[in-house]
Amino acid sequence: MPDKRATSPAEAATKEKRKAASTHEVIQDLRERIASQALLPGTRVPEEDLAQAYDIPRAKAREVLATLEDRALVERVPNKGAVVAFVDMETTYRLYQVREALDGLAVRLAIANATPADWEAMQALLGEPFEQSLKDGDIEAHVATIEQFRNHIKTLARNPVLSDMIERIYDRTRVSMRRVALLPGRSEMGIKQYRALLDAMVRGDADEAERCVRELNGSARDYIERYKNYVI
Repeated sequence: MPDKRATSPAEAATKEKRKAASTHEVIQDLRERIASQALLPGTRVPEEDLAQAYDIPRAKAREVLATLEDRALVERVPNKGAVVAFVDMETTYRLYQVREALDGLAVRLAIANATPADWEAMQALLGEPFEQSLKDGDIEAHVATIEQFRNHIKTLARNPVLSDMIERIYDRTRVSMRRVALLPGRSEMGIKQYRALLDAMVRGDADEAERCVRELNGSARDYIERYKNYVI
């Protein structure tokens, strides 16, 4: 793996003068930076740095850190304070097991709620550009499409409790998801699996759709186990 230098929140955030961000905007930005590893595990996230980087009061910075800690993206370490959390192999494996079950429920609910327009939008997502992004080596675009597709399913499920649980799992597996996409043959297999899942959903076959999404997550978990020294 190429060596990456950890950046502080102040360095990672834009240096341009801007309107003070809302708590939600700061949380979303930090979630993305952690997922993309602009902020590496172990990076300190001092309250004062957040306040300065995002031009927000210290009280709001504390609220941001409390939310990230609640989502297990940040942890408190003695003598260091708040740092970006590291997700170990055992935890990653267990997260994928839970994700498999949650996704199974989500696809069942989505099938019941989807309209023809929803299916058209999802089919467009998994069309030729989805495959072409992989051929072009644009992994970021490829993974972004997968996240959009999964977000469609989560939204169509129309269950706020389930949605929150899925988001928390995704937050902690997005780094491994990006790395798994780079593994030999994984993305090519994933394209077939995502399309098979969507076909089952469009047909209204909830049992087959759940089987497909469990197989998809299970194979990703197998890749993580096989390439654990790279993924974790």
